[in-house]
Amino acid sequence: MSLTAYKSVEQPDYIDIQELRKIYSSGDTSKWPAAELHESVDKAKFQDIGVLPAVPYPAYNPYSKEKESLGKILFFDPRLSKSGQIACASCHNPELGWTDNLTRSFGHDRQTGKRNSMTILNSAYATSLFWDGRAKSLEDQAQFPVSDPLEMNEKLTIAVDKIAKIKGYNTLFTVAFGDKKVSLERIQYAIATFERSINSPKSKFDQFVSGKSDVFTDQQIKGMHLFRTKAQCINCHNTPYFSDNQFHNDGQTLFGTKNEDFGRYNVTKDVKDIGKFRTPTLREVVNTKPWMHHGHFPSLLDVVELYNGGNPSPVQKKYLGTARDTLIPKVDPALKKLDLSKEEISDLLAFIETLSTPTRRIIVPEMPQ
Repeated sequence: MSLTAYKSVEQPDYIDIQELRKIYSSGDTSKWPAAELHESVDKAKFQDIGVLPAVPYPAYNPYSKEKESLGKILFFDPRLSKSGQIACASCHNPELGWTDNLTRSFGHDRQTGKRNSMTILNSAYATSLFWDGRAKSLEDQAQFPVSDPLEMNEKLTIAVDKIAKIKGYNTLFTVAFGDKKVSLERIQYAIATFERSINSPKSKFDQFVSGKSDVFTDQQIKGMHLFRTKAQCINCHNTPYFSDNQFHNDGQTLFGTKNEDFGRYNVTKDVKDIGKFRTPTLREVVNTKPWMHHGHFPSLLDVVELYNGGNPSPVQKKYLGTARDTLIPKVDPALKKLDLSKEEISDLLAFIETLSTPTRRIIVPEMPQ
């Protein structure tokens, strides 16, 4: 059986599937066929997909088992919220891919948020957090939901005071930080340490590229090759994290509608960032439905079909010449029609599924009193 290996200077016109199996599972990425990258991708900084490295911990917040344990309890403690009913785990449920599988999450007084909850799985490898990248680190991210009126709706000072008044936390803070003092920074550091521990076990993909050549079907191998070549996924979903940690406009600004969202622009106020969103990881993507920042895509097939069609974003002609003229978003130049056949789309989806692992339950900690 052979597969057209979409032409590049270094590749022959046809590559045998068994040859692809051998090359991709060799453990040596230098032997892989060249990835087909759009001219907008910085080739010097490009890093191919692969097995995740060890979890990086910042020097200012090194790992400790005690800090992770405290962070886990705080992550599940609803007393950080004004209502006493909403915890971090409300939107990041470990049994739902560490998200909530809702189009958009609800928070205080059942108010609906503006975006789909991103999974915290493997978030240790993210260089910014939230769809718009407004948090620079997991430590920074931890404070946002507490004070957001649509989420936990609590003043940060009050949230800290509430935790400080719970005697059961005294020992936990002491073993984690050296004394029982409760501060916003310590809460942030503990939660971030816990979140860095939420990582995927080895996926079928990880096993395959590490040498277990028989764990992939022929279809999954074809899908992996398509992912790196004709399907163009590799342009944004690269690195072992399967995200370039960059921001792109994929035509989903929904300009001029009630769901309009300018994404990164809301943070930077740079018109070039209108409609740009952070590239989400594809690891565990099967478990993190629905998809896109607005949660409007109920199946991965919908997502692939959108990109296959070039992700057309209608030109909002009625706004031309108006005050909003300069705000009309421009889609990423890498977007184009892919002309994938139904068989190729099935192959691609078969590969993407190898990036996810079975959901694991965790023991929810008892809350200190």
